[in-house]
Amino acid sequence: MSEEKLPVPMREEHIIKPSIERLTTIKPEPLFESIVGYSDVKRLFQLSLSSEKPVHILLVGPPASAKTLFMIECMRLERSYFTLGSHSTKSGMIDYLFDKRPRYLIVDEIEHMPMKDQTGLLSLMETGILAETKFQKTRNTHLKTWVFATSNATDRMLTPLLSRFVVLHFKQYSFGSFREVCAHILGREGVTPDVAAAIAEAVWTKLKSKDIRDCIKIGRLAKTKEDVEWIAQTLRAYKQ
Repeated sequence: MSEEKLPVPMREEHIIKPSIERLTTIKPEPLFESIVGYSDVKRLFQLSLSSEKPVHILLVGPPASAKTLFMIECMRLERSYFTLGSHSTKSGMIDYLFDKRPRYLIVDEIEHMPMKDQTGLLSLMETGILAETKFQKTRNTHLKTWVFATSNATDRMLTPLLSRFVVLHFKQYSFGSFREVCAHILGREGVTPDVAAAIAEAVWTKLKSKDIRDCIKIGRLAKTKEDVEWIAQTLRAYKQ
């Protein structure tokens, strides 16, 4: 009687290797793909990113006009550094620039950066030279850094700093654009099209808001159109 052959147990690497191979084939989403519209602005950013020398871009406009979405996408770039203008200080930012030497500096709401701190960017953006005199010690270096920033307005920005940017002024969404953006973003959050449409309508007409963030808040709470109606009524009742 021949000896029965038992199956050879699979080694652990044989089990997990196919999964690793599948993961390595997943490609990241193209830059700016998640943003609805603005094909011309996307192209300008791509041209800046492919430029041999830095071309800095400033997006100006009211809140909830997709400015920050562009900054969030730029954060995906390798060697990028994100900061809020209100949280930036000249010494802190310069220390970071010296230490980390980022290729892309992303500043949201740059108009809230104090005037004295804005001067820390002037030479860097114009010549790539970063210099600091501190406690009678001077240090300087040369960086190749692109600066991408947003601002709600420009009246609080230094004129020399403003002149170093390619400035693009964004307008408030129309209802058609607002509804389209809402459907796109909420679709990525798993919200069904009919509920997303109801949310866009409720935020625009009942809450009198043009802020996509309000759509996202309701989208994460509501499961049905009835939920949307109730949430919108509740938020309106407690709105100042």
